[in-house]
Amino acid sequence: MNILDSIRLLFRKDKKPFLQLKEILGFYPHNIHLYKLALRHKSVAHAERERLEEEKKKPGYKPAPKGKGGKAAFSSRYINNERLEFLGDAILGAVVADILYKHYAGKQEGFLTTLRSKIVCRKSLNKLAVDIGLDKLVHYTGAVTTGHNSFMNGNAFEAFFGAIYLDRGYSYCYKFMEERIFKFYINVDKIATLEENFKSSLIEWSQRFQYKTVFTQQEKREDKTPVFVSEVRIEGVFCGRGEGYSKKESDQAAAKEALRLIRKDKTLATRIKEAQEAKQEQAKQQSLHDAAVRSIKGRRTIVFDLDGTLMDTLQDLAESTNYALRACGMPERTIDEIRQFVGNGVHRLIERAIPAGTEPEAMEQCFETFKSYYVDHCRDNTCLYEGVAEMLASLKEGGYKLAIVSNKLQAGVTELYDTYFKDYIDVAIGESPEVRRKPEADMVVKALESLGVSKDDAVYVGDSDVDIKTAANAELPCISVLWGFRDKKFLTENGATLFAEQPKDVLDMLTAGSNK
Repeated sequence: MNILDSIRLLFRKDKKPFLQLKEILGFYPHNIHLYKLALRHKSVAHAERERLEEEKKKPGYKPAPKGKGGKAAFSSRYINNERLEFLGDAILGAVVADILYKHYAGKQEGFLTTLRSKIVCRKSLNKLAVDIGLDKLVHYTGAVTTGHNSFMNGNAFEAFFGAIYLDRGYSYCYKFMEERIFKFYINVDKIATLEENFKSSLIEWSQRFQYKTVFTQQEKREDKTPVFVSEVRIEGVFCGRGEGYSKKESDQAAAKEALRLIRKDKTLATRIKEAQEAKQEQAKQQSLHDAAVRSIKGRRTIVFDLDGTLMDTLQDLAESTNYALRACGMPERTIDEIRQFVGNGVHRLIERAIPAGTEPEAMEQCFETFKSYYVDHCRDNTCLYEGVAEMLASLKEGGYKLAIVSNKLQAGVTELYDTYFKDYIDVAIGESPEVRRKPEADMVVKALESLGVSKDDAVYVGDSDVDIKTAANAELPCISVLWGFRDKKFLTENGATLFAEQPKDVLDMLTAGSNK
């Protein structure tokens, strides 16, 4: 067939394009117009349309004569290769699938599909077009920027394949791919082992550990050409960045960088895992918080701790403790040390403040000294926290029943109650021989009995781990305040789930949960 084509070529004037195509195809084309069309980029058609529109505006313009059927002649030069590209894409996929099916007789559908995708992807076809010299024959206008990866040549390769199919049929398409492309430019065994879909690989890796992977894109301009910038974050941790002339390409570049960093930097995988665990813990705490919010709905009785919750008593506790220590010839404590000692009653405060190994008699003497001094000085520096009075007044006005339970000596509680709380709070219970101190539930039970309410109608509000345990022992939901003697991290570690950053938050949570 090629001998006859060679003889025919001797009588043609336009030998050059036939010879150029013969060099690429391995055979002479029959209908060369198909191949010319395949190599005609849409920019050419657009340019010629624009030129025609300009011609129409000139004086003396005459439209082209009508052709057969009475229609105005419309030159094929206004047509581009996009239709042939559509056809070639389908035929190329079938031919490559045919070749791979025969080459890998025992492989499953998933493997063959992935391998075919690697071969016929735009990036691969763009390279093949350059390898066989097809890029030098593509006809386009200067308006097209070829410096970026526009895949113009890869698209032309598909259109070129469509031209082969229309000109010579499927067998020539198969022959061209097998003998001219696979034989010289495609090593299928090597491609099969290459990791090309980096995004898919990264997502598979993330799914293995149940990590959340998010790609984000932004667009920028380079010489009037759109460029996409992708970033990938796993569990919120930045893992990679990539650029490309399509979103898909930039995502792949970002995923490739992320995989490289994960394999190279072991600390990155650790940070991702820690971020996941932090989110899981946050979700757990949120779930507990939501359950706690539901649990206080409709409750109309509030039991308050005193020190660190309603009042800032730390300075007076510290000064009274250090007065007793000095009087007994013992070293004083800092206010931060005292802060850690309070919460379990003044007897326990003194036990913690005195030096280790102190004789019981000396400890008891120090305790009695503290009690005597503190009763007279418990109001020197003690004051309500900002916003507490307003909160209590609003709750009282709203019909809530209020109580105080404190491990402070009953005499100290009574002194402070009479001065600050008698207009708002109905019951105030401190440490006494009749009831066990917190975290036992005795004080809370006594307060509820005095108010004539059940535990199902009550909420506990405190600032310490002792308060959390007290609420649990009394079977009450607990609101932990963050302006007191313990921080949020400590309280969370000890089981707190519902937090108030200011007194108004307590009011808002209680009134929002009310049926009134």
